[in-house]
Amino acid sequence: MPPVTAFEADRWMDSDEHPTGRGRSFRGLMNPALEAPRRFLRFARTSPGLLSIISTILVLAILAAGGAMVYSSENRQSQLNTLVTRTEPLSDAAQELFNSLSVADSVATTSFLRKSTSDTATKDYDAAMTSASSAIIRATSGIDDIESREMALVLQIQNSLPDYLQLMSKAQTHDRLRNPVGASYLTQASTLMQNTMLPAARELYSRTSEEVSAQQAKLSAPLWFPLSGIVAAIIMLVIAQFWLAALTNRRLNIGYVAATGLMLFALVWASTSAALTWHAGNQNVQGTVRPLEQLTAVRISVQQSRTQEALGLIQRDYGKDRQQKFSDSMADIDSKLEALRKQVSHPERIDTAREALRSWDESHARMVSELQNGRYTEALAAALDTKVKKDPNGKGIQDGRGPGDPGEDTSDYTIVDDEMQELISSIRAELRDILVESRSAAGRVTNLVLALTVLSALCVIGGTRPRLQEFL
Repeated sequence: MPPVTAFEADRWMDSDEHPTGRGRSFRGLMNPALEAPRRFLRFARTSPGLLSIISTILVLAILAAGGAMVYSSENRQSQLNTLVTRTEPLSDAAQELFNSLSVADSVATTSFLRKSTSDTATKDYDAAMTSASSAIIRATSGIDDIESREMALVLQIQNSLPDYLQLMSKAQTHDRLRNPVGASYLTQASTLMQNTMLPAARELYSRTSEEVSAQQAKLSAPLWFPLSGIVAAIIMLVIAQFWLAALTNRRLNIGYVAATGLMLFALVWASTSAALTWHAGNQNVQGTVRPLEQLTAVRISVQQSRTQEALGLIQRDYGKDRQQKFSDSMADIDSKLEALRKQVSHPERIDTAREALRSWDESHARMVSELQNGRYTEALAAALDTKVKKDPNGKGIQDGRGPGDPGEDTSDYTIVDDEMQELISSIRAELRDILVESRSAAGRVTNLVLALTVLSALCVIGGTRPRLQEFL
């Protein structure tokens, strides 16, 4: 047997009596983690532990309710900002395009009857076409989806505009040369405007206006989910106060009472603001968006009636069908103006427009009578609301407008159109003010609710701390 060396004699000190030492080390690391739930449960069974847990839950519930309200309010404020900066300006551009095209066609057609005022008529026509071109650019920049129906309508108008300008340019050239063919070009241009461009502009305006109405109605709906969160936080605070009173034999906890009061104030403020916004939103749709649509439609009808009247006079063809169509249009415009009287903030403008409309209808009847009797000069004077004097031979001579500049159009039609334009501008300004105020109101609700919820959470912490100290 070989001798045992000193090295081999000490090997027992290096032997591993626990082959699972690594496993024991792992359990040693895991034991605190496994023990933590048990310690927490033991802590939760004590009064300080239960009080700490409940106060933590209350703080989280209050902050969650406030955070939900703040998030929803900021989201609504962002949507209102989009409505103010993009949707409403797009609708405004569509409305301006609709009006400008109609005005351009009406001015261009009427200018053929005003041989002595071609310069003024040309300026009005150029101004209307410039406004229409600017509105097309604004509408195009406000549409995000190039595949949308709105973009297709804008492109349709944009593509038809050069053809209209070309036809109208030929009509004006031949009119200056006193060539009868100018009336034919004028009729073609007006037909293109009435049958293609104006219907597209009308649909574009209708779509954008409906979008404004839909967004405004949506943004005026109450924020039910955040409001329910605040209600839930208040209920939890009340229950916690009863529990705390039973635990500590004290009826009131100043911190919890203050937190409940702050949350109640936040609930009342947010609820009142939501109710007022919802009511105001419905009133605004009734008082601005819809009257604006109706006034725009009435103004276009007025301008189209003027265009048809001028075309009939230029073509010297005013049969029963055309006269009946004009009479129906006048009756329809008058009934719509009467219905709008109670919906606008300036009903006196409606009264002025209706009075001028009746006077225009009477002038039109005189025009038709004179035209049917072969007295074209007198018919022209009746249509343009000018004075007529007789020459020695008994023929009518157009004598301008008397005291005013012959180039100034102060006819009954112009009065009606001006009143409609003023009403539209006034309601548009009201709509803009309402939208801006709604955006500001949403910001005020956000800031106040955020401040109240943070203070309420601090009050809960402040009310819990003295009770915890009693157990230490």
